Amino acid sequence: MTTMEPNILDSIPDLNNLKSFTERYFSKRYIINVDGVKNNDIMIMFHSNRIALLCLAPSHFFFSKSKEYKVNYTVGNVNRLKNAVKGKGKKGGQALNPKSVVCKIEYEDGTSFDVPCGMKGTLVEVNEELVNHPELLKEFPDADGYIAIILSSIAISEATKNELLTPDEYLDLLNDGVNGKEDKKLE
Repeated sequence: MTTMEPNILDSIPDLNNLKSFTERYFSKRYIINVDGVKNNDIMIMFHSNRIALLCLAPSHFFFSKSKEYKVNYTVGNVNRLKNAVKGKGKKGGQALNPKSVVCKIEYEDGTSFDVPCGMKGTLVEVNEELVNHPELLKEFPDADGYIAIILSSIAISEATKNELLTPDEYLDLLNDGVNGKEDKKLE
């Protein structure tokens, strides 16, 4: 009788096919042509615990520009960096609606664009790392380059998720070259 010795290397998973944390635990949804601007696209990633991450969608015009930029969380007279939440219910967070501007991306030539929230909720946290390391926004847009964390009720979270484009719908629109012809606008 021969015994087979297990090969320890066979127990190591294929590291090339591992999903990131956000790919495993978040559902991506998209809004294209925000405010009627072509390729002004945002992505909201929903977790089952009602937390949502606000990000720029891969098709956003931001990614095609090579200008120097910074992320500014001061919007009008509101400094989103001063947002302070407390406790389990995240009391004290800034209330947001779908059109609320969370931050501005400002280019060195003086031009800028606003990044809206995309959903109703409470601002839990902005990504302060983007102030000192704005390159994260381009390098890791759906991970370390997220813009903000938003919390909403289960009902609002599910309703918003169902209204927005799924990854397949989003890719179909991009592949069909429709981005610019059909708007999925914020309500």
